[in-house]
Amino acid sequence: MLKSFANSTSLGFMFLLLGSITQAQIVNVEAKRGVINEQEGWHGDINFNLSFQRNTSDILTYGNKTTIQWQKKKHRLLLLTDLSRVQAAGADFVNQGFWHGRYNYHLDEKKRVSLEVFQQMQFNSVQLIQFRYLTGAGLGWNVLERDSFKFRVGTLPMNEYEELTTNVIERNFRQSTYVLLFFKLNMLEFQSINYYQPKVTDFSDYRFSSSSSVEFTLRKWLKYNVSFDLLYDSKVPATIPDLVFTLRNGLGVEF
Repeated sequence: MLKSFANSTSLGFMFLLLGSITQAQIVNVEAKRGVINEQEGWHGDINFNLSFQRNTSDILTYGNKTTIQWQKKKHRLLLLTDLSRVQAAGADFVNQGFWHGRYNYHLDEKKRVSLEVFQQMQFNSVQLIQFRYLTGAGLGWNVLERDSFKFRVGTLPMNEYEELTTNVIERNFRQSTYVLLFFKLNMLEFQSINYYQPKVTDFSDYRFSSSSSVEFTLRKWLKYNVSFDLLYDSKVPATIPDLVFTLRNGLGVEF
């Protein structure tokens, strides 16, 4: 019984590690943009978590997620944090986090085109990232936005500074391009957000990230959802896989 439980715990850690790798390289800001409040003023939420579990070893999990937004007329400021750490038997299984700040200025009255400026700091021990700093600016375009359909694209040149735990330091200039597609049709809701980030001086050095989800409304109170996250990095340290993905599915009850 105990051995079976320990095996299931190890399997859970494996999926947790894959999920942390998939989500950490490229911060999916567009997914956050879909849930922020459109009203003017300050809005947001701050969440902390802490748990302790004892079986064959002691497992400590803690973290923080924060989304804060300020908006007034054509101006919007978005602040995001996501910190996560999992320790078992004194060793880190997950130790990652990021801080992201973004300013948007809408260039037209219909808010279809906006200027975007951002800064980001992050770390991830699983990916050997001791410290990464990004800063960039560019344009975002709401090609089409309806209640049941959204199509948004954006492109932002960005400067990247990265320190690895292997004492390697890299300074790169990348072009970050994203495409967001959302549509709702009867009982089906689909969303896909994709990022492509090549190194400007070497297009063979690039990252591609895709996050997609489908939700089916089976009853007014019952929903089934499937999500798929994928990350490909053409140049990673030898001990890190270049392609990782996470597939999730589940049921949701609303009342």
